[in-house]
Amino acid sequence: MNNIQFISVPFRAGASCNGTDSAPMVLCDKVGVSSINALENTVFSHHETIEGVKCLYDVVAACKVLKQVVAQTIEKGTPMVIGGDHSIALGSVAGSLEHDANLGVVWFDAHGDINTERTSPTGNAHGMPVAALMGLCSSVLNEVATVRLKPQNMFWVGTRDLDLGEKETIERLGIADHVYSTEYIHQIGMQAVMQDIASKMQKNGIKHWHLSFDIDGMDPILVPATGVPVPNGMNQADVETFIQSISLLPELQSMDFVEYNPLLDNAEQSTGQWCVDIIKRFLPSCRAASVFR
Repeated sequence: MNNIQFISVPFRAGASCNGTDSAPMVLCDKVGVSSINALENTVFSHHETIEGVKCLYDVVAACKVLKQVVAQTIEKGTPMVIGGDHSIALGSVAGSLEHDANLGVVWFDAHGDINTERTSPTGNAHGMPVAALMGLCSSVLNEVATVRLKPQNMFWVGTRDLDLGEKETIERLGIADHVYSTEYIHQIGMQAVMQDIASKMQKNGIKHWHLSFDIDGMDPILVPATGVPVPNGMNQADVETFIQSISLLPELQSMDFVEYNPLLDNAEQSTGQWCVDIIKRFLPSCRAASVFR
């Protein structure tokens, strides 16, 4: 685990259901690592919906703290952020952007998470981090990232549940070919997708990238214990090839792993064990990135 810095973010205010806040403790314990609790001294007290976003000020407070922790941690090694719901990626990516304004981002997820306050059908912040990172939101969500994520540096893998407003935003930004749906991946193969992402990253001059891994990118038949499961997701062969193909991309600078909900798991905790196994599979890639620091 040398030079991999585990950061726990026990946070659930960006989603509708309880449980994701207990995931970091469960997963880090099972992986057998100690972690920094990014929110240990953070007090949350604003739980109301403001400007169309549920728990807006709690989300912003958590992400601003995480941003600083990630920015500081990159000086020491590769941050692996364990959440928590996916709203926390606003903080982790914002922190990574502080080190490289041309950062690439790979979003392994069933959802696009590029809703704004206007387009979101739920008001849940875990559906808005990409929009906020690009400065597309109208609320204080926009204040977390002081360095904006460039739309052309964003790549979605396994995405199959885009809201109408998200589709319109992606089309308007001219990056529809950066969305790799499950159907498309199964047509051309995961390795071909990763090669295409690598080619686009090279064209954009990307030297470092962030991986945001939401377990609902997987098929819920295999990985059911998550809050917003979507059918027809990635299978085990897909994720194995995805991990093996990380070496095709530039240096992995940071990562988050989100949306496991222990309260939704079965008696055998099968989803939790799957998460542990996958986190361990990612560690060699993180160690390789740390060598360059």
